[in-house]
Order: sequence, then C-alpha cells, then structure tokens
Amino acid sequence: MKPLILLPSFLALAGCVNVEWRGSMLPHLGIKGEGSEIASQPVGGRPQLRNVSSGWHQFRGPNRDGVAPAQVTEINWSNAPLLRWRVSAGEGHSSIITFGQSVITMEQDGPEELVIARSLKDGKTLWRHAVKTRWGDFMSGVGPRSTPTLYAGKLYALFTDGSLVCLQADSGKPLWKAKIVNDEAEFPEWGLSCSPLVWNDLVIVTPGGEKGATRAYQTDSGKLAWSSDLHGEGVYMSPCILNLLGKEHLITAVSGKIAFLDPRSGTTSWAGPWKIFLNNAQIAQPLALSKDSFLLSAGYGKGSERWTVKAGQAKPYLIETDWKSKNLKSKFSNPVLKDGFIYGFNENSFTCLNASDGELKWRGSKYGYGRVVLAEDKLLILGNTGVLSVVEANPGKFVEIYSGQLLSNARCWNGPALVNGYLIARNGQEMACFDWAKLK
Repeated sequence: MKPLILLPSFLALAGCVNVEWRGSMLPHLGIKGEGSEIASQPVGGRPQLRNVSSGWHQFRGPNRDGVAPAQVTEINWSNAPLLRWRVSAGEGHSSIITFGQSVITMEQDGPEELVIARSLKDGKTLWRHAVKTRWGDFMSGVGPRSTPTLYAGKLYALFTDGSLVCLQADSGKPLWKAKIVNDEAEFPEWGLSCSPLVWNDLVIVTPGGEKGATRAYQTDSGKLAWSSDLHGEGVYMSPCILNLLGKEHLITAVSGKIAFLDPRSGTTSWAGPWKIFLNNAQIAQPLALSKDSFLLSAGYGKGSERWTVKAGQAKPYLIETDWKSKNLKSKFSNPVLKDGFIYGFNENSFTCLNASDGELKWRGSKYGYGRVVLAEDKLLILGNTGVLSVVEANPGKFVEIYSGQLLSNARCWNGPALVNGYLIARNGQEMACFDWAKLK
C-alpha cells in the first residue's frame, strides 16, 4: 500500500494534480483546474418560481430517511433537468435543506465555516452566519460535514469545532450558541460530522467522548438537558429516532458499538457490539424495515445485517440477527426502502436486496459512492463525480432511465434536495438549482 499512498502524495506536493479520496481505497487524481468551470445561466431568463408547499428540513429529507416529499408537479424523469441557476460555493460535505424559498447549507469560506441561505429563485445570498474554524484532513478534505436542521422556524447547525448554534431561519439572526465538546476533546479522525436531530423540545447531537457521547440541549435556550451514560470514541453516523415495538428509540453509536437510548433522559436501553474492519466507525444511517426490525450496513468488508428487536426478561430488549449479506456494503451512501426492498450501494455498485431475507435481486451499475433519494417510484443517484442518474425502484430488474453530468467533477458527497420539481444540488465548488417539471 505504501507506493499507492506515496505516489499521489508526491504528485500533490509537486503541484500538478488534485488528490482526493472519494470512497475507494485508491485516490482520485485530477489535473488542477479540471472541472472547475461554472456553466452559464439559462438563456432567455428564468420562468416564474412555482409555489413550494413542501420542504426538505433536515439531513436526508423530511423524515431523515432519504424519501422525497410528494412533488405536486409532474416530473420528466427520463430527461435532463433544466438549469435554473448555478453559483460558486465553498468546500465541505454538508447537504442541502430548504425553508420556503430559501436554500440552506454549510460551507467553508477561508478561515470561517458558514451557515448560508440562498434564494431558490436565483441563487443569490440572503444571509450568512460565520464561525471562525476550519477542519481539514488528507482523506476527506476541508469544510463542515454536518447538515443544519430546521424546526419551527429555527435552524440548528453544528460546526466542526463543536459549536452548536440556533439561528432564526428567515434572517440568520443568532439566538443561542453552545459548545458540545470541551477544549481537550478528541475529535473523530475525519471531523465532527453528525447532523443535529430535533425531537420534541430537544436538539440531540453525538460528539462521542468518555463522558456523554450523546447529548441533548433545550431547543429554546441551548441549555444542556441531559448527557448520556453511553461513552466512547465518536463516529460519523447521525442520531435518529426509530419506532420499534411501539416505542420511540434514539439510535446512536460510538466506536465498535450501537446503542438504543431513551430520548427523554439519555439512559441506555440496550447496547451491543458492531465491529467494522480497520476503524470501527459507523457512517451509514440505520434503516427501519418494520415495526420491530431495522438494517445496519457498513463498508470495509462488513456488509449488512437485519436486526429484530424483542422484549426481554432479564434485560429490556433482545436483539436477534435475521440475516447477513455481503451484497450491501454501505460505506457512507445510505440505502432506502421501497415496498419491502432495499436499494443501496455495495461499495460503489448499486444493488437491490429483499428486506425480508436479504436475497440479492440484482446488481446494477457503478455510480461512485453516490447519494440516494427515493422519489415516487424512482431512485435518484448523485454520484461523487457530479453525475445524476435515475433508476426504476423495481426489484424485478435493474433499469436506468437517465444518466448525465449535473455538477462539475469536483468531489460530491453532499446530499441533494427535491421540492416541487426543483432539484438543488452542490459539491465543494458550486451549487445549482434545476427545474425537473414536465413542460406543458
């Protein structure tokens, strides 16, 4: 492995190429300046903006599960979406959320990380809130990793220095700020990445640590509500709520371990091992499969497992493994569920599995560690090179109905948003809005 690491390192130092890790064990090498051009604005002006009744309020959409809201307008899935606007953007892996006619994300601007709102109409900046901090590492690059969360007109955003802020969503006005880690905290190797979860009157984050690996803050004041008894090195999975056996459980993780917490108090209801080769760092989100089961998946050779939760006697809960599969190794591309079938990435190859028994239904094309959104009966895949593809959510066979370059070739680990026929996407160079409504 040493020659593979030393050669790109030498080329980067020589100044002739950009070296990026995009998911595989081999780096992407590109000539400096390649793919950096910003396409021109559409000719003839923009049509009037349609009413946007639905929203994309948090990481992975309205319900944090990669499922798009109803689009109201009819979509022309087999054609390329039409460019509405395209603007430059800063580095970072934050995904996109929407608030009415505002598009919000986080990005790097020199020595500062920003929460920035742009107009859905034309991409112009509406407001920005900055914190002076900068994270960068050789494997995953520079910039914020977390995605803001919108709740009741307020934004909750986590910066890579551990600053948790609450902002007025319509103006960016700061309401409060809390520090979720102390100055001596040991950060995850690739940066603090969790996206805040709002549950009732709490905003929940998972920084890891030997004290309080998961923490909850009051949404109205930023005061600490509870600090979990769970402890351990932080990972990259964001907290989520799954309803299992008729009860809401906070699912969280630390290095080598998955846990259920009571979201009201932070006490651990159940915790068990989840070992991943090389790093023990969970990245992909759990996926609810039924009223008593969910999927865990990881890369690095781990694969997927369906876990069923049962009420225990000596202990509150028992976890049974229904099946295991090496045909779905979701490194950091989160799978989605449609009508009892799982669609997601086996490393960089798109696959479909039967959720009941783990049977492989088909292997599709390679899309390069993409982001997956389920919209109606279509799977939207935004690959790490900025290519957008559309695949039928059909367990019977793999059918791709569209594929084309959407963004520049810069590394894209950012999740898009789809609201009322408008597709908003970004990478570490640019952000763009496309109109996918069928022309009448």
